[in-house]
Amino acid sequence: MAILGLFAGLIASALVTLFRLTLESLQIYFLGLPSPDNYSALPIEWRFWLPALGGIILGIVFMFIPQAARAVGVGFVIVRFHRAQADLPWPNAIVQFFSAVWGLLVGLSNGREGPGVHLGATAGSLLSHYLDLPHNSARTLVGCGAAAAIAASFNTPLAAVILVLELIVRQYTLATFIPVILAASAGALFSTLFFGDNPAFNIQLYHSLALWEVPVLVLLGLVIGAFAATYIHITEVSIHRTWKWPLWLRFGLIGVITGLVGMYLPQVMSISYDSVGLAAGAKFTLLLLLFLIVAKLLLSALTHGFGLPLGSIGPTLVIGGFTGSAFGTVLLHFTQIPVSDVAYYTVLGMGAMMGATLQAPLAALTAVIELTGDTGAIMPAMLTIIIASLTSRTLFGKDGIYDAVLFANSQQLRLLSLWHNANDIAISSIINRNFTEAPAQCSVSELKKLKAATPEWLVVRDDSRQPIGVISGYELDRFLSTLITHNPPEEIASADGKLPEIPEADMRSDKQEPAERIVDLTTELTMFPAKAVDIGLTLIEARELMHINKVDVLIGQRTTIPPFKRTFGVLTRSLLEDQA
Repeated sequence: MAILGLFAGLIASALVTLFRLTLESLQIYFLGLPSPDNYSALPIEWRFWLPALGGIILGIVFMFIPQAARAVGVGFVIVRFHRAQADLPWPNAIVQFFSAVWGLLVGLSNGREGPGVHLGATAGSLLSHYLDLPHNSARTLVGCGAAAAIAASFNTPLAAVILVLELIVRQYTLATFIPVILAASAGALFSTLFFGDNPAFNIQLYHSLALWEVPVLVLLGLVIGAFAATYIHITEVSIHRTWKWPLWLRFGLIGVITGLVGMYLPQVMSISYDSVGLAAGAKFTLLLLLFLIVAKLLLSALTHGFGLPLGSIGPTLVIGGFTGSAFGTVLLHFTQIPVSDVAYYTVLGMGAMMGATLQAPLAALTAVIELTGDTGAIMPAMLTIIIASLTSRTLFGKDGIYDAVLFANSQQLRLLSLWHNANDIAISSIINRNFTEAPAQCSVSELKKLKAATPEWLVVRDDSRQPIGVISGYELDRFLSTLITHNPPEEIASADGKLPEIPEADMRSDKQEPAERIVDLTTELTMFPAKAVDIGLTLIEARELMHINKVDVLIGQRTTIPPFKRTFGVLTRSLLEDQA
């Protein structure tokens, strides 16, 4: 799995790098921007018509795409990961690639990380499908692809690992950690090769925390927690209010709104990472920062809520960065802190908004450390991130953005504890392989031959060779013992060594010998009904199938040469519960 995880990471990184290069090349060579994401260089009329027409065109195109292929993004990955054995269809990934490139190219306000996660996760899913791996291995490779995608986008491999485990996999196990870490390393390698060795935000910190700044950090966490809750609430309301609207209307309306805002605030168009860098360098006035915060928050939340195929991880960093920069700008004017300290508050704001919106505080903390390379930022980052996360969840009652969106779409999940590993174990790991197979109708002599193998289970097949139930080895022994007791051998020597005389009538009878008698295993022995399932099921899936089919026994199979299936073993409810 470590080798496969690394391989999945390489494939996912290549795919996400292609996505990023395609977008940035079109921004420079098609739109003529001096640098990627610098929409301020466009004429004012372009800043309106580009997103307005682009949104309408995207909505019209989406109307001709099959509905099953329209589902994209991190939320779709989470649902498929937990409900569909991490099986991600390739048509959805194609739709995600081109629609995200188009949406970000025309300036719609959102991020590239969500589409990247979908593309990377699909790479892992397709690899596991090609190799016919069990479902727990498929989940691991999907996590590897997602982590590699985030690392390739941000060049923050450790944050990518933690984010995937907190947001998608939602389990911490050693079997998952190692492959995901290797995959994230591959993503960071691709990012370094193609985009340099700096993270997505190259912000340097030179700051020593003073005691008087602690109340400021507390206030920053409270404000950003409120912003995160507002972002989530706007997204939820827009989903409820607009889900019945036609696609062209939803996409076109958000395009027009983006165009109107972009005419005067081009800094909020598309990804806006370059604007965060300017904010960290104290290049914006306080009034402009306030406008940027409101505009980016509203546009990004509406874009996500209207269902556009873009991501919401990036906007959280931008909104938090603008907010932190606003705090730093206020302190710059009233306390005469160095200009470099504005970057300090910018980074803290980015981590706090990311942690509160995604409800992934550990990933946010790790991202702050990797983005800055400053271990001195750990304590203040922990303080602001935790306060912001608690404010959003406790004071405003908001879950993470993806859980909230799934709930708004009636797709909420009953998820496991982070430390529960039942979804990480395939039934092939615990299945009882001491079994033999027999047709439903067989002779006593055949049963005796089967008993000689001392199986724990006898799998009973019907006329079409499909398993219909199981009989315990103990029950088989009991039946044969009873049969011998009731039908003693007919050639038994008497005490004087002579064979008993057999009446001529009995010799001429058509009475069948016990060894040749046909036994109906379904009626003459105690048989437990069973359900044939794929050997790649996980323990959680096996338990759900037992509940749905109302059986206590599953028979693990796998297709060898279609349509023939090979039986691998028997899984009982008691064996499954022993793993709890």
